[in-house]
Amino acid sequence: MGFMKIRIIYKSESTLVFINQCHNPGKKTNLYAIRRNNQHGRAEILGRIKWDGAWRQYVTEFEPDTKWSASCKEEIAKFEREINLRQRQKWK
Repeated sequence: MGFMKIRIIYKSESTLVFINQCHNPGKKTNLYAIRRNNQHGRAEILGRIKWDGAWRQYVTEFEPDTKWSASCKEEIAKFEREINLRQRQKWK
């Protein structure tokens, strides 16, 4: 499985929130990490986007005690719609 480029969903002088594809061994679907970089260069995991078989779509799991702006949630929802559409096209 290849790795996708980092997709930036929020950027300020001190914070960068991005999504990147992670290795998901033994699975047919991808796993995406939502991370935050700060000025000190540490990448903090804020959540993950992964396939949920019961829902038959990708869903977002946020880490506890994280705060999200409306624009970040909108960008994540847009990204989820894109990857759900790609997954459904694979099935056809």
